[in-house]
Amino acid sequence: RNEILDASLISGPSRARAAELVVLAHKMWESLSHSNIRVIARLSREAIDLDPGNAVAFTGLSFALIAEGLWGLVRPPAAYSSANAALQRALEIDSEYPMAKCAAAWLDMVSTRDWQSARRGFDEALAHHPQSTQAIVGRAGLHIAAECLMEASGILLEAVQLSPLSSSAITFYCWNEYLAGKYANALNQIEQFRSSGRHGPVVDAVEALSYIQLEEPDSYIQHLETMAVDSRYLDVMRGALGYAYAVNGQEQRAREIHDAMTHPEAYEQHDPYAIALVLIGLNQRQEAVKRLEQSYREGSLWSLGFQSDPILASLHNDPHYRLFMSKVSYPAP
Repeated sequence: RNEILDASLISGPSRARAAELVVLAHKMWESLSHSNIRVIARLSREAIDLDPGNAVAFTGLSFALIAEGLWGLVRPPAAYSSANAALQRALEIDSEYPMAKCAAAWLDMVSTRDWQSARRGFDEALAHHPQSTQAIVGRAGLHIAAECLMEASGILLEAVQLSPLSSSAITFYCWNEYLAGKYANALNQIEQFRSSGRHGPVVDAVEALSYIQLEEPDSYIQHLETMAVDSRYLDVMRGALGYAYAVNGQEQRAREIHDAMTHPEAYEQHDPYAIALVLIGLNQRQEAVKRLEQSYREGSLWSLGFQSDPILASLHNDPHYRLFMSKVSYPAP
């Protein structure tokens, strides 16, 4: 352990309260959801304020920020930058803490794309904590990126059994089923997910993408319109609706969605993958590829699945897309 703080400067009650907050954040992680991830981040920050020498609190904050970036609650570049800062503080305090190395593996996977380092980090975390859902889901993410979807499915089902109250593993599982072309099962799992009182932007997006692949246009467009009203701030949901409009002859409505997400005076930046979906529908392939490049560069969740994503199939023979895929890195199977 590398002591960087004089422990005498922190009162015993402060350390004790910080430890309590860390335990509470950890318990909440067992039921991780779109709704409570911000609370987990806040609890970790409060623990850090009370005890700046708490490596577990810094690691918990790093994990929370990574999740916020993946789920679209915070723009990925900002989320990962803050997550990395928290991680470095954790490693300064305890360079051998296994879960800090697991957080580092997540950043290796989604940010720096150092696939071998990510694999080593997840494996080391699992050697110390075989039931760590963070590490198990991380390993599944590597399999998704490598197009090993059957293997990812098995790993994610294991994680779901270990943490049945958490939204993380089941969300990845639903997305993996969509990537594997098992659209009916993805929709069935999403229905069960919602029946248990859970919700989230990634699941909404996967539902929309699965409907596009499975249902007839008249059915899925109406369904997506209803979802878009309920999820009007969800970019990928709106992008899927824009795609549906475009491929079914409603180009003006598709362009309205595209323009709303790309307006130069827009208050917030929008998910580049969502914008790419609309552009694919409009057959503006070169512009779509530029947005996919941005999505990959920013480290979006969706970019892990580009090699398998069914909605990108129409781009596979496009020279711009093939050049893009030749320049980026994905793990070997």
